[in-house]
Amino acid sequence: MKRFFRENCSGDGRIAVKQLILALLFLCATPAGAETLRIAYTSIAVVYGPLWLTKDAGIFKKYNIEPEFIYIAGGPPSLQALIAGDVAIAFTAAGATVAANLQGSDVVLLGASIDSLPFELWSLPSIKQPEQLKGTKLGVSRIGATTDFVARYLLKKWNLQPDKEVAIFQTGSGPQVFAALKGGAVQSGVLSTGPETLNAEAAEYYRLADVSTSGLVYPFGPFAARQAFLKSHGDLITRFMKAYVEGIHRFKTDRTAALAVLEKYTKQKTTPAAEKVYDVYATKYFKRAPEATPAAIQTILEEISASRLLPPGIMPQRFADSRFIRELVAGGFVDSLYKNR
Repeated sequence: MKRFFRENCSGDGRIAVKQLILALLFLCATPAGAETLRIAYTSIAVVYGPLWLTKDAGIFKKYNIEPEFIYIAGGPPSLQALIAGDVAIAFTAAGATVAANLQGSDVVLLGASIDSLPFELWSLPSIKQPEQLKGTKLGVSRIGATTDFVARYLLKKWNLQPDKEVAIFQTGSGPQVFAALKGGAVQSGVLSTGPETLNAEAAEYYRLADVSTSGLVYPFGPFAARQAFLKSHGDLITRFMKAYVEGIHRFKTDRTAALAVLEKYTKQKTTPAAEKVYDVYATKYFKRAPEATPAAIQTILEEISASRLLPPGIMPQRFADSRFIRELVAGGFVDSLYKNR
């Protein structure tokens, strides 16, 4: 053995040994049988904090999953990528998912991280009453996205006609809504509670509404998949669900790690205001078991039925496959995570 190292640990031999050691270290660091899972998300927002942390904390790898994140701005484009098979799971818009299913696609909701809508409508400082929105442009990320739903919901609540009395202007992504407001392209905009609203507040724009206080039940932070994929990759989906549920737990209970991952992905320094936003999401919004509930899906169906006739006897359960999260709840997996915290 000593002779081997004398002969191989000098010159080219030393290089060969180093390469062998590096190869062995790589093999040890790579989970055996890890499967690549392509996952799309649609905006740089707090709602994706648990997803980012699940990856960065190595929780996906714990369940033999090698996640590949793909950022696709807006719910409808990310859903198109899902339908085309470019991604296996899409954190997308619930409304667009339900609409695609109604049109014949096999996409369904696997779950939803939140049961309300943490969105706010911000306007120019001169606009302090809803009726002042008449004749103006209201910015959303994409037509058909959650921000679009929020805009139309608020306008109808205020007896204002979307597209007629108030123009709905598509900007492309959540952060671009604020950029459009700041640049004068729109006079108001729907912003996700978090970095976007903190920017609006710092710039002294006016908050016209906070939708999260309306009592509206809605599947937000939803993630969808194709039924064909669920049928052929059931074990992978179960492992994904375990990892994500554990990631939510980590986000809710490890404040330091959660704030660090938010700072990394949003590229905004942690401030007292940002900490306050995190606390609200961790304690009020994120659910321990991210199921897309029938009541939340019913909200979407009611919105769709206002503009088109739905098939008779349509039920919310058609648009979700909740067996994966329900199995984890029934088996005690979710409760076990919170036993000590």
